[in-house]
Amino acid sequence: MIKHIAMWRLKLDEGETRESAFAAIRSAIAAQRGRIPGLLESEAGLNFSTSSKALDVAVYTVFTDREALAAYHAHPVHMETRAKVDRYLSAGCMVDYEIG
Repeated sequence: MIKHIAMWRLKLDEGETRESAFAAIRSAIAAQRGRIPGLLESEAGLNFSTSSKALDVAVYTVFTDREALAAYHAHPVHMETRAKVDRYLSAGCMVDYEIG
């Protein structure tokens, strides 16, 4: 099983809030469920920490194996998600690791 965690700093246009941007991101992430083979779980969370080191959003996903994760990155549904989400992102980082 593979866990894929992404964390992002948001970039907001005038009039947008962290909450409105996060709502769009959470909706796009949720829309992937059941549509991408090998994607077992997904969730997104809005960070409430006010630390200067804190990022704004975390996305947690679980995949059956490395091949499923690799296929996810190229899957058309994930490309739809990226088209909706990337406009809100200014920086980010990710971690992929295998368990069990």
